[in-house]
Amino acid sequence: MNRGYAGFYKGHYLRSSYEYAYAKYLDHHSIPWSYEDCVFDIGYKLYKPDFFLYDQKGKLVKIVEIKSRSKDAKKNAREALNIIEEQHHIKCELISYEELLDLYKTLPFSLTSTIEEWIKSENTTISKVAYGELNGHYNLKHDEETKKKIGEHTRSLWLSNGIAKQRMLEGLKKSGLAQKGKIKKPRETRTCEECGKIFKVIITSKQKFCSRTCAGHRAIRHATNTYVEIRSEVHHNIREYIIKWSRENSDIVVKTPLNKIKTTIQSLIRDIEREFQVKDLRVISKSVFGEDRGRKELIKFMKSVCNEDVC
Repeated sequence: MNRGYAGFYKGHYLRSSYEYAYAKYLDHHSIPWSYEDCVFDIGYKLYKPDFFLYDQKGKLVKIVEIKSRSKDAKKNAREALNIIEEQHHIKCELISYEELLDLYKTLPFSLTSTIEEWIKSENTTISKVAYGELNGHYNLKHDEETKKKIGEHTRSLWLSNGIAKQRMLEGLKKSGLAQKGKIKKPRETRTCEECGKIFKVIITSKQKFCSRTCAGHRAIRHATNTYVEIRSEVHHNIREYIIKWSRENSDIVVKTPLNKIKTTIQSLIRDIEREFQVKDLRVISKSVFGEDRGRKELIKFMKSVCNEDVC
């Protein structure tokens, strides 16, 4: 089952089939709950747990985080929940697939059928970061009261010294802004060295290309050219080495019959491998002729070297 299906359930935008399954469990037992009610500053990041459970009087009694079966995801979630428990004295629980299976043992419907129900629903989409109409928040607008709350919350973050303010400042520094709406460093217009497109960057930036795609194309071409140059040099050096080796071992080369050249060739290949880390006969042959012609043509070339037919 794919737990990446996201969508609305009772006004809450749930981000997985596991979250939907847990919400159905809570509703079956008439347990009051809400979703992502609060964000906690746990020191090294801001953390927003999934479910907030309340008693019949509206008092928060437990926070529940839903995670996939990923060991790393569950480990990180446990660390965050432990900090929330210690700082705020709120009971926290981590629930994944195994825990959901146990919870559903007492229900009149199965976990599998609940997950399938969520996946097949017209209100869900497989992408949690979908664009356009597939996004769960598409075409939804904040009312004036919500906008006011967002503004007040943002101002309170700027007045604080918490991790949220640090992150906002880091983001502004990376974008070249000292304050919202004010440019810290001047910008300049440049021409992409790859496609010729005009783009703007901070004047101190070393950026030469308009996008990663163009930078990648240039890097690939440069790497290819470099490889070809190095390969050509290696081929040239191998050819020169074969000529030298043939002359130094002319007695062996000249006396080698064309139907018994394996011993001579193998000795040469071992020496070439030691010198150039190349042992493929096809590459060695290509170094001499520009193409693979086999061992017989290679030994003929070596014999001609010994006879001084090749300079």
